[in-house]
Amino acid sequence: MKESKILIFKGHPERFPTQVGDTVDFDNVETYMEIPFEFYLDMPEEEKAFVQGFNYYIDENLKDARRELAKAASKIPEAKYMLALVNYLLGKKTEAKILLTNFSSDWKRFIQTWRIPILVVPFQSSDKNLYISIDEKGLNALNYLLEGKTAEEIAFILGL
Repeated sequence: MKESKILIFKGHPERFPTQVGDTVDFDNVETYMEIPFEFYLDMPEEEKAFVQGFNYYIDENLKDARRELAKAASKIPEAKYMLALVNYLLGKKTEAKILLTNFSSDWKRFIQTWRIPILVVPFQSSDKNLYISIDEKGLNALNYLLEGKTAEEIAFILGL
């Protein structure tokens, strides 16, 4: 079976809603969050951890991403969301579920940096994927995924 991946979409989240689409090869090479060094030095520790975790996440270095995002998750909602995605990819569904319990966000960070994490979950039966964005349907889809539903089941439930 194909594995889920994280696509970093460059643009406003309204341009990439949760949807079903064809399988497309993608490369996240150009999506690092670069902070000028002098600005980085003055950032609070949780901000530094968020940036570092995000960049590890881009590199698919999930263990280091998890460590850094955990440092920022209690203060930065986007870090908490990304930590949940990383936990899911690492097979830690219970931890991801706990992080997303009563979760809500206005997503300021992702919009400011124009880098939206999209969880790409392959269908078992074809060359389609469920692309889970950071919209309301996406949060519902993520919760269904953590309950053990397949991409096909989630697409049907959400009418995608």
